[in-house]
Amino acid sequence: MDAAAILVSPVSVLIIALFAAGVIYAIGGKIAPPLSKSAGKLASYACGEEPPPHRAPLSIQMFDYAALFMVFDVIAMTIILSWGIPTRAHPALYLVVMYIGLTFIALLVLVRRREKP
Repeated sequence: MDAAAILVSPVSVLIIALFAAGVIYAIGGKIAPPLSKSAGKLASYACGEEPPPHRAPLSIQMFDYAALFMVFDVIAMTIILSWGIPTRAHPALYLVVMYIGLTFIALLVLVRRREKP
């Protein structure tokens, strides 16, 4: 393997990119002005209005949807990758069919969860 092939390998490119990002971050930290904490910067700001003194209730319903999406997404990719379909055999069609099926199952689960008292 020659030097050019080693430099364009994915691992080498990742290492070079991480090194370059670290150097840029370090240079930016050195040339940036020091932070100044003033009362105006530390005050809370909510579209020009003072926030209410009490905490607003937090709905975790969105987190349920996000967690279910992640579970079904990982399941879909695991099933699709375990089929062993060659890349020349239209894998996008299988991907679309699997996502439609898993989306339908996810919607059924969400509807059933919402029906429970």
